[in-house]
Amino acid sequence: VVIEQSHGTKLAVEHLIELGHRDIAEISGPLNWYDATMRHQSWIDTMKRHKLSSRMSVEGNWSSQSGYDGLHTLIKAGAKFTALVVANDQMALGAMAALNELGLRVPEDVSVVGFDDIPESAYFLPGLTTVHQDFMALGQQCVEYLLSLITNPDTPVHQRVLYPKLIVRGSTAPR
Repeated sequence: VVIEQSHGTKLAVEHLIELGHRDIAEISGPLNWYDATMRHQSWIDTMKRHKLSSRMSVEGNWSSQSGYDGLHTLIKAGAKFTALVVANDQMALGAMAALNELGLRVPEDVSVVGFDDIPESAYFLPGLTTVHQDFMALGQQCVEYLLSLITNPDTPVHQRVLYPKLIVRGSTAPR
């Protein structure tokens, strides 16, 4: 039982494109993690599908500090962007703090999208637009599948795929 990570990032990037953003940077998760790699590749693929550059990317480690540092790395490298896709909400919090420190306003100057929809994301200032993964449904599906395998060992092996959804809050705005 899995959550389709690529779909979540596609939703985030296409939301920003629909708002008129064309210069979209990324702070990825650690690229030695499967989920982070899938999210990063989806960012590249979605940008490419819309004929946009995917050169503005730095790698984080899931922590708020790495989001903060990643934002500073992008700025120091001369990246010019109006939107930012961040691989999790914790890193988005760090990136938003760095933007604020640099005098850049979210969403007026830079729109930000996170991933995971942690409970605190609704209370960030502004509330964080994020990709919601239904971990409750994931756990329920896992238990149901396991119980079916225990009660009926002939249950066919199959994969169950859950799709995340985009939760739009105040951290994104039209360009």
